[in-house]
Amino acid sequence: MNRNLKIFIGIFTIGVVLFFLVGISMKLKKEKSDNSKLKIVTSTFSSYDFAKHIVKDKANVVFLMDPGADSHSFEPSASDLIKLKNADMFIYLGGDIEKWADKVLESNIIDQEKTVLIKATDCINLLEESEVDGAEEDEEEEDGAFDEHIWSSPENAVKMMNYITEKIATLDEENREFYENNSNEYISEIRDMQAKIKEVVDNKVRDRLIFGDKMPMQYFLNEYGLKSSAAFNGCSTETEPSAKTISYLINKVREENIPVVLYIELSTGKTAKAIANETGAKAMQIQTLHNVSKDDFKNGETYVSLMLRNIDVLKEALT
Repeated sequence: MNRNLKIFIGIFTIGVVLFFLVGISMKLKKEKSDNSKLKIVTSTFSSYDFAKHIVKDKANVVFLMDPGADSHSFEPSASDLIKLKNADMFIYLGGDIEKWADKVLESNIIDQEKTVLIKATDCINLLEESEVDGAEEDEEEEDGAFDEHIWSSPENAVKMMNYITEKIATLDEENREFYENNSNEYISEIRDMQAKIKEVVDNKVRDRLIFGDKMPMQYFLNEYGLKSSAAFNGCSTETEPSAKTISYLINKVREENIPVVLYIELSTGKTAKAIANETGAKAMQIQTLHNVSKDDFKNGETYVSLMLRNIDVLKEALT
């Protein structure tokens, strides 16, 4: 081997080693940087989306529930409990909709001196679970229970944004202005969406929505002055309505000339489609944001973008 070739091989080898050393150094630096960020764990998609828009790249936000999963039957896995144990902040709802969260807090898995607990429902005047017209009785439903589906109202979404922003900023005062600016930008988007829905409702020719499914949108209905009939209430554990319930909803559609029967995201829409076929109405999906599909989560859909999908649905259902 001649001298020039040896020099070339030596230089090349050194270059390769340096390349890998730099890569490892950058990876370690990134991991260290990531580890120094606030770790925020959220139990619902709405809180996840709000927190992500508030912190952007300043914190790591984790959505505990898998996209596509049933929020009412969710139970945290061992890896979920580790995420909660290592979190700087846990944003949850509690109550009947998240009994699992209350159990976790009672178990002392989370060090409450280290982890800031944010119960999102604390910023909202909660409504008691009310009987939904036509809905099946749920033997597991407790009298006097509160409705925790607070995010369905855009007005409540703004309150949640402000509440979560203040809690995050208190934990990281250095970046308060950054968080508040981000929050105000997203609140502006929510307000625009809220106004577009109001415009549809203001031009309605009827005020009743028919759900051939669960009806978890009481806060939304209250905000816009709408009524509903449904197969089940918002937190029902039932999945198959009785013939009596289906018959009642079919008659309601016919009596009030209802053009659309709704079903919620992640539902097969089986009951809604059966009622629609019987009455000549159209079965349409409405986004209630209990959770999101895997595709919507992968594609980066947000609270605002999913709520905007409802505008065309509401136009057909109300006008």
